[in-house]
Amino acid sequence: MPDCWVLPVLIRLEAAADRRLIGPLAVAAGERRSAIFAALAGLGSDGRLPLGLAGLSPKDLVEWLLSAPTGEIVTAVLGDVPELSVAVARIGCDPLEDPADYARLAGLLSGQEPRARRQAQCLLQAERISSRLLRILDRLRESYLRPGVVSAIRTPEIADRIEQITDLLLQSCSRLTEEDLAQSLEAGALFNVHDWASRTLLWHGDALCDLPDDEDFGFLRSAQAFATCAEHYGGELASASSGKIMNAALGVAAFAEWKHAPVLVELMRMSDGSEAFWVCQDLRGPDGASVSDRLTRDIRISLRRRGIRSLAVTHRPGLGFDLVERLAHVEPVSLLRVCEAA
Repeated sequence: MPDCWVLPVLIRLEAAADRRLIGPLAVAAGERRSAIFAALAGLGSDGRLPLGLAGLSPKDLVEWLLSAPTGEIVTAVLGDVPELSVAVARIGCDPLEDPADYARLAGLLSGQEPRARRQAQCLLQAERISSRLLRILDRLRESYLRPGVVSAIRTPEIADRIEQITDLLLQSCSRLTEEDLAQSLEAGALFNVHDWASRTLLWHGDALCDLPDDEDFGFLRSAQAFATCAEHYGGELASASSGKIMNAALGVAAFAEWKHAPVLVELMRMSDGSEAFWVCQDLRGPDGASVSDRLTRDIRISLRRRGIRSLAVTHRPGLGFDLVERLAHVEPVSLLRVCEAA
């Protein structure tokens, strides 16, 4: 017998009726168990019966629960709602997590609003009905209330994640609609949500950066811009697995072309705990080639004018840079001379 809200209710009722209920319920078929659990959910904490059963004594109630047709039990407790008995039977041998979920189930199946109708359709096509499913239906937007989408979502937490990703995609892909995203989810995208989000950005992204262009930098804002630059600076810009376009959509990174020479500038948004600021993460030439010291200095000066920092590991004044580069346990690419980092 499940150790949850139902056990205290069973103990109280069995004691009041002086009639065994827990034992027969433990060996009852799943359909009867689910109907009895629905009835017990209607009992108040003080043991009062629902209005439709108010004339029964505790003993009569127990007899009725163990012998009445299961559909009659569900209707007496939750009302005459189309398909409700079928839905309750699909709950199975264990009760719902919260007794209020039974009334919630009845409310969804009897609702007339478009959202409730779509939720009801998902319920009636589900292999099994659970409190988890009810939570998922509550959290998904209306356009996602499709049996093919809902059946692939296993937890309410995953539903929350999909909702968050959807907000990001709608913000980053101005021409996409919720209907477009719902169709792609229904087609199987839920098997890998991260890959779905990345590929959607690579196909449809057009609002991927909020930094303005200037006379020195042109920022990559669209999937097309990422694809074009990938031809010059390396395929990872247009690769879902690299995370570059995802970082841009999230505002974690920004990518720009230097307008005076073929150089790709990668920026990262950082924080010191009190404010956020942009930092130059990488400079690269065509096909990943390194950038000359002079060009690097010119680009960093232009970035500094925009308030974009160039942070780097540096060393104690008075030591030769060659010595530090040779002995320090840091990535050489991160080292700048003191005068460059100052």
